Amino acid sequence: MKLHKIAPLLLLLFTSCSKDFLKEDPRSNLTPDNFYKTADDLNMATIGLYTQMNGAFNQSAGFSTLWGGDDITVARAGNKISYSDFDTYQANSSNDRMTNWWNYFYSTIKSSNSLINNYQNATGATETARNNAAGQAYFFRALSYFFLTRTWGPVPLITDNKVDYTRAKAEPAAIYALIVEDLQKAESMLPDGWDGTKRQNGVDIPPTRGSAKALLANVYLTMAGWPLKQTDKYALAAAKAKEVIDGRSTWGYDLVSNFADLWKKTGKFNHETVFGCYYNVSVSGWAWENYNMLTPNAYAPDDEGGWGDGYAEINFYKKFPAGPRKDATYQMVYYLNNDPNNAVDWTKVQRKHPYFFKFRDDDAFNPTNHVNSNWIGSHTVPVIRYAEVLLTYAEAQAMSATPDATAYAAINLVRNRAGLGDLVAGLSQSAFRDSVVAERGWEFAGVEPAARWYDLIRTETVKKANSDRDPSEEALKNIPDDATHTFYWAPIPIGDQQLNSNL
Repeated sequence: MKLHKIAPLLLLLFTSCSKDFLKEDPRSNLTPDNFYKTADDLNMATIGLYTQMNGAFNQSAGFSTLWGGDDITVARAGNKISYSDFDTYQANSSNDRMTNWWNYFYSTIKSSNSLINNYQNATGATETARNNAAGQAYFFRALSYFFLTRTWGPVPLITDNKVDYTRAKAEPAAIYALIVEDLQKAESMLPDGWDGTKRQNGVDIPPTRGSAKALLANVYLTMAGWPLKQTDKYALAAAKAKEVIDGRSTWGYDLVSNFADLWKKTGKFNHETVFGCYYNVSVSGWAWENYNMLTPNAYAPDDEGGWGDGYAEINFYKKFPAGPRKDATYQMVYYLNNDPNNAVDWTKVQRKHPYFFKFRDDDAFNPTNHVNSNWIGSHTVPVIRYAEVLLTYAEAQAMSATPDATAYAAINLVRNRAGLGDLVAGLSQSAFRDSVVAERGWEFAGVEPAARWYDLIRTETVKKANSDRDPSEEALKNIPDDATHTFYWAPIPIGDQQLNSNL
């Protein structure tokens, strides 16, 4: 698709922060008023969405807001303090890491709004092409707001292309209402599958109708928990997840048989990724959004020339069930000073913590050829995995009625792949739910968009989870409260607060 040639233009066209965003610039004859005319225009506009969304997930910065979970921690030193701020509950509005997500998600929203508000003008394109383009925009806008409100709570709700520095924050209920509406539209407008360059090795690169259903199931599950506590949404989450499970052959979804294969370069296109951010380091010369910085250095230990942006909390690691999933999630052997003859376990490395191994396979890890400059790659970041659909269904079905055979079957698929036996039968509704939440923690441990942190928030167990913190960890500056929900949400970045006093 030659994204490297198209994307710079799109970034200028759709992500400008100028107050005159929609005003025609005499220096150029390319504006939203005359751009949305042909199928090529729509294709270029959708490519712009991926450029920005990929920017959000290609590095650890935005993920720093998830460090409040009990699965990940970091030393409070040097440039890791911004991560530690969230880990120890002392982040303020000047935190520099979190702005990566804030800016990229709002940039994606702005581009989505432009496409949504103009796609019908593309009379040179077929109705199907127009709907497919708009469906992607609705999906990306919903995904962006989903991450924004789970991370920051009340945030500005923008559906136009006007710059308004007096706009008030919208409450989560209003934001979720738009998310649901957007995803319902995406369901009806997106295809079941793509062709050409939009499909690689039998895997769809853009979101499909199945992607929209899967995301909507997760949204409903979240709405059933805190802060909305709309428990009627459990049934909706179960029904929507079941649509994905029952129709998995339509979209080609399935669990990868070997968990470790998800994180290998050879697993870049896999059928477990319901929606992912795909990167191509070979065309990274034009913009860094086209390569992934999560590998290999971000979570590699200092002892091997890594950056050590985050690593496992000790007690979470100890509770993690042994098996192939644990072996693929964490680095098990460490080479001090990159010396292949000096292999040790995690207790002997500088930080005395286990490190995450996701995204760090193959030659990037090999101590004989790992070099510090090898810090970009083409790994896929799975934003939604089929494993999450299964666990969403299991929890939602159990909470909407009582755990039945289908709920057990769904969680057991994930457990069996991890090398674990079936979940004990006859659990109560709450015990089954707790088992699913624990399973999600192990399945998505570390830096995955299906984050442990979001599960702790919606189940109001942040304080409870952090009460089992090894004494050797960094001491908590503040203690989160599950009753008052203090420290559940990140502070809005200072730059936007200065522009808009309502924030």
